[in-house]
Amino acid sequence: MARRDLGLLAVGAAVVAGLGAASPALMGQAATPAGAHPTLEDLFKVKALGGVQMSPDGQAVLYTVRTADLAKNQSNTDIWLLTLPERARPENLQLTRNPKDDTSPRWRPDSRAFAFLSVRPEPDGKEGKRAIWLMEPRGGEPEKLFEHETAIAAFEWSPDGKWIAFSAPEKEPSDAKDKRDQGRDVEIEGQPGLYTHLWLLDVEARKARRVTTGTEYSVSGFRVSPDGKAIAFAAAPSPRITDGWRSDIYLVATDSGAVPRKLTTNPGPDDSPVFSPDGALIYYHAMQTDHYRVGQGRVYRLPKDGGTPEDVSPDLDVEPSDYQLTPDGKGAFFVATVGTTRGLFYLPLLTRKAVRLSGDQGVASQASFSKDGRRMAYVRETMTKPQELYVADEANQPDEDGLKNFTPLTRHNAHAAPWAVGLSEVIRWKSVDGRPIEGILIYPAGWTPARGPAPLVVKIHGGPSGVFVQNFQASSFNADGQRYAADGYAVLLPNPRGSSGYGDATQQAVVKDWGGLDFQDIMTGVDTLIARGIAHRDSLGVMGWSYGGYMTAWTISQTDRFKAAVVGAGITEAIAMWGTQDIIHVFEAYFGGSPWAQGQWEMYQKSSPLAHLKNAKTPTLIIHGRNDPRVPPNQALILHRSLNALNVPTELLWLPRTGHGPSEPGLQFETAKAQKEWMDRWIRRKGAKAAAGTQ
Repeated sequence: MARRDLGLLAVGAAVVAGLGAASPALMGQAATPAGAHPTLEDLFKVKALGGVQMSPDGQAVLYTVRTADLAKNQSNTDIWLLTLPERARPENLQLTRNPKDDTSPRWRPDSRAFAFLSVRPEPDGKEGKRAIWLMEPRGGEPEKLFEHETAIAAFEWSPDGKWIAFSAPEKEPSDAKDKRDQGRDVEIEGQPGLYTHLWLLDVEARKARRVTTGTEYSVSGFRVSPDGKAIAFAAAPSPRITDGWRSDIYLVATDSGAVPRKLTTNPGPDDSPVFSPDGALIYYHAMQTDHYRVGQGRVYRLPKDGGTPEDVSPDLDVEPSDYQLTPDGKGAFFVATVGTTRGLFYLPLLTRKAVRLSGDQGVASQASFSKDGRRMAYVRETMTKPQELYVADEANQPDEDGLKNFTPLTRHNAHAAPWAVGLSEVIRWKSVDGRPIEGILIYPAGWTPARGPAPLVVKIHGGPSGVFVQNFQASSFNADGQRYAADGYAVLLPNPRGSSGYGDATQQAVVKDWGGLDFQDIMTGVDTLIARGIAHRDSLGVMGWSYGGYMTAWTISQTDRFKAAVVGAGITEAIAMWGTQDIIHVFEAYFGGSPWAQGQWEMYQKSSPLAHLKNAKTPTLIIHGRNDPRVPPNQALILHRSLNALNVPTELLWLPRTGHGPSEPGLQFETAKAQKEWMDRWIRRKGAKAAAGTQ
């Protein structure tokens, strides 16, 4: 279920530390060879794995590998194959080498071929639309199966492999190009944009026919029934981002001319439909609410012909991913975040008492099963092991000990494991009201208590419903805690109230209280590290992006304890934010309504960093995308000009061609480079040269 808001080799396993002295594990930590220290360039050599698809027969796995090329300023995703022969070693093969992304691999039901989405050049050299391509896993070149009149968004095979269901946006109006050419392409605020609809592709004939149409709804996720006679889909009233939370579940027969039937009437979101193995039931995610709500969704099921929904959520206070049902329909597998971990769970639907399969450390994701449910592939990483692909047998017969195999079957990132140079711990502390708070601490490389307190950088996640988990902190421009540890910094990644993974009430705990107890949760974590002799009270830095950027701006308006701050895509003035951003419904849910509702003007002002900025003293770097619709660029200008007026050292780094975060490797590199240079400059008084390109 998509989020609806903003929104272990080298050193050893993670341990949970309390409020006492430094962990005994640190006493014997050996010095790390200097050559193992990760550079910023190194982080762009780590590959991201995704799109995992176990073959129906359980003999192979398709998955994607995303790489970055700094020299070319390009990222690319290709499709790989892992074979699982019964009496031989697994074999790993790269199947596609297209310079554009190849994504969404899907096995044909006979396991002998697969389809995927790709953008490839036309014969005349022009870039084509995103189309469906077909390929055999044992070699040969892919062939274009079908190109629609617009870019295909998603697809799924029929059970017999004879047709494919796909979704795609409608064509723009016939006169749109002429209006652009004539300079008459004015726009009216609030227009819905292009609706997305369903189509069926006859694979042999390579012809598609429309399944849904009109402006009654815009289609999002969909699934084909086990007998191929129907499609369940989720659809919102319009493509507007503010209508996404109002989606419902529909059912349509695959017969020509069939009319879709609406199955749910909940005013809140109903989405992510999944059929039971016998096709009689549809499982889906929902929030029973008549307004946008901060918090976790639930899982329901109802008969495919309609009826009363039944809550079949796990007996845990978590938000599960889409259910992957066992072949007998009696159980389901799902992924969920619990605290700083993300794990695989098995759920007997009769008792709804979930069993964790993947252990209580690290991050597991992308689970995919063979047709008989006995073999599973998934991606796993920990704080000391980067992402790799894993396979487990007898996955549909879990016992109390969970999965047995934690040996990776790929080595895409084996070179990066030594970069986890600083010991990582999960730590807990109590906030000012006694609430237990959790976070991840990365120690400086080779640190022992005898070395004394170290400079500390606090990184604050976005959301507020983001969460720091036990992932590999040397894997990307924004998961780079080990780069700081290699240079002698301690890094704190706190999960204050509002974070995911700690239950529904914890997510809601920041409603009408941005900058209140969430700020205190972070500061008490800093105080804990100072009291333990880990962090130096006079060498503190703070940074964050989105809500983390907001919380950084809020921090400099509340205290001068930090020597340096970096505000990334941060909110400075809440009322201006409400009036200019693209997800106003989410903002109103967190603040309790619009600024014009009774008493709300004061609520917005109370939580605006600008209203409290006059006492700010912390040197602050501001980084913002020029084209950010989520946190519009005026927020950065307001903060930059205000700090200048207050004679606080500040620089504003604009990211061209960028929305709510940099996607180009070059801009990601410059962002991470500027962040650390700012910390070095003001905490350690190193390299006082201004960041390039700022004004």
